[in-house]
Amino acid sequence: MRRLFLGIVLLLLLSACSDSEEPTGRITPSIGLPSRPSDAGAEVALPDGTELRYVLHLPRQFKKDRPLPLVLVFHGSPGTPESMMEDTRFNDLADREGFLVVYPDNYSGPHEIPVLLDHLTERNLPIDQRRIYAAGFSRGATAVYDLARHQSGRIAAFAPVSGVSDSGFDLRRVPSLIAVQGTADDLAPGFAPLNREWDRAAGCDERRDFGVRLGGRPAHLTIARCADGTEHRVYSVEGMGHVWPRPATRLVWDFFAAHPLSGGR
Repeated sequence: MRRLFLGIVLLLLLSACSDSEEPTGRITPSIGLPSRPSDAGAEVALPDGTELRYVLHLPRQFKKDRPLPLVLVFHGSPGTPESMMEDTRFNDLADREGFLVVYPDNYSGPHEIPVLLDHLTERNLPIDQRRIYAAGFSRGATAVYDLARHQSGRIAAFAPVSGVSDSGFDLRRVPSLIAVQGTADDLAPGFAPLNREWDRAAGCDERRDFGVRLGGRPAHLTIARCADGTEHRVYSVEGMGHVWPRPATRLVWDFFAAHPLSGGR
């Protein structure tokens, strides 16, 4: 009888231990993607032995068998992926419109991005390969111009905000580009020649000018038609300094949504 009693106690203890080991939260999907709704940071190994950190946001409509657009968002300096999330609110818009957002940390060159995109694809992230886009602020805008030169065969359209290029444009393929610039930005003297250089390199003509408002400020909008059916759109915002204006997030996404990857020269 004593042995039977001890056996029952032991069985109950084993059962309790087994129950305590059951997971209490949501299980990360087997494809290696983070559970909704939290965002997840990760790293990808680069050929030079370093790692590129990034933060991935999955929209509420995320399903692993449904291809979605991807927006790469580059922060300024100083800045972080987390600060860029807060400043742009791209995650909120992604949840409403249904696109993926990736925030690379401390971009250092265009060679990183094919590795990052391949890595995301290998994780079975359902990326619509014709709708990959790049947006950036300040130093991140410089990164966007850099990618427009080197990765336009893979990235469909670009959006530099409050930033300039660090070199000229020798475009392998002419992509569509939208820029948001402020007349009170310390970088403002460089915007006009930058815009003219892009127009020249992209074969832009047929310009149209409009008076608009952006975030309560008057702005001048120039739309140019460029080679291969692409577009160069520039918002010059009166009195705006070195910032990412919140309305720019919607402007950028609407522009991206209208410009998937297509054939080019």
